[in-house]
Amino acid sequence: MLPYQTISEAASALGRNLTFAETLWFNYSASKSDYILYCHNILFLFLIFSVVPLPLVFVEVLRWAGFDRYKIQPKVRLTLHDMLKCYKDVMWMFFSIVGPLQLVSYPSIQLIGIRTGLPLPSGWEMVSQLLVYFLVEDYTNYWIHRFLHNKWGYDKIHRVHHEYTAPIGFAAPYAHWAEILILGIPSFLGPAIAPGHMITFWSWIALRQVEAIETHSGYDFPWTPTKYIPFYGGAEYHDYHHYVGGLSQSNFASVFTYCDYIYGTDKGYRYQKKILKKLKEDTNGVQNGGSYNTSTVDLKTD
Repeated sequence: MLPYQTISEAASALGRNLTFAETLWFNYSASKSDYILYCHNILFLFLIFSVVPLPLVFVEVLRWAGFDRYKIQPKVRLTLHDMLKCYKDVMWMFFSIVGPLQLVSYPSIQLIGIRTGLPLPSGWEMVSQLLVYFLVEDYTNYWIHRFLHNKWGYDKIHRVHHEYTAPIGFAAPYAHWAEILILGIPSFLGPAIAPGHMITFWSWIALRQVEAIETHSGYDFPWTPTKYIPFYGGAEYHDYHHYVGGLSQSNFASVFTYCDYIYGTDKGYRYQKKILKKLKEDTNGVQNGGSYNTSTVDLKTD
């Protein structure tokens, strides 16, 4: 809750007039406790899990002309019933694990120093902190993901997420309850290292989930803005990890590809890309949207 009763008090404390964004923030947050502001994440996550995958559902179910060429595993088609079942399972886990976890984890936010007051962070500050959050989460998630692919971790926990060998948007948060708890740790490490404003924290949680839905979309759209991000993995990259399935030792990265490259866990993926490129050249450059189209070849390698 802001320690000012009026905008003029806030302006006096800052020694300047509030910006338009700060005025909006004051009007919205002045009477709300920090705990209530933090719990907004529950609403944001619910909306993201429910709304962001919907265009992918329409594309998959309606099979709109022109989109099939971008499907990474065109032999696999899920029905509307299959996708709604996935969504129902995700919502059950959301209301039984994710939501309650958000409600009780506020002390950790207080401990690391996420602030809600004025001034608001600059655009540069937000971007730099978000970059730190993504890099820290990506590196930590890489090693946890590798651990979950040993026999015990996979059989007891991670196999649930791999039930979808051809992932869909709704399946991004589909996982064992223990995996949800474990992977929550990397998400908090970045903000703990570089604590920022609550708006930055909201943005981080939202962007990370939208990114996860994109990488589990099952479609490799050439116009996706993330293709311009250096070392970004994307849907095709992570789809290969699900496609291989089982005790796969390839493409563990959650966002970027540098860890897989440095530690040699993308060799199977790169080999497959090389073989498919040769096959395409041998078949007069047949195009399949730039993906490892399994209708062309069914080659799996770690």
